[in-house]
Amino acid sequence: MMLTVPHLVFNLSRGALTLRHQFVLDKRTNKLLEELAFYHAGNRSMVVREAIQLYADMEDRLEKIEAHPAFQKMMAESGKAIQEGRVTPHSEVVRMSRARSKKRK
Repeated sequence: MMLTVPHLVFNLSRGALTLRHQFVLDKRTNKLLEELAFYHAGNRSMVVREAIQLYADMEDRLEKIEAHPAFQKMMAESGKAIQEGRVTPHSEVVRMSRARSKKRK
């Protein structure tokens, strides 16, 4: 599916400038868009705008988390532990978890 592009449109009903863009969607994403648009009276543009806003909000929250001194300290300590070999490999953690699960049964 293609949504059309980059030219300006003046929306008289809203009294605002809007931009048109063209996107190429795979079948799965297009199906999701259509399903979500159903709940917005078929308005695919609204779904896309909301999705972009949600993504931007999530990125903002992640930036705040990553900028927090406690997070930066934790990441530095984790990096140092990895470099010094003070970590347990994932395969070992899985083995230990399975062993504990068997003991509980």
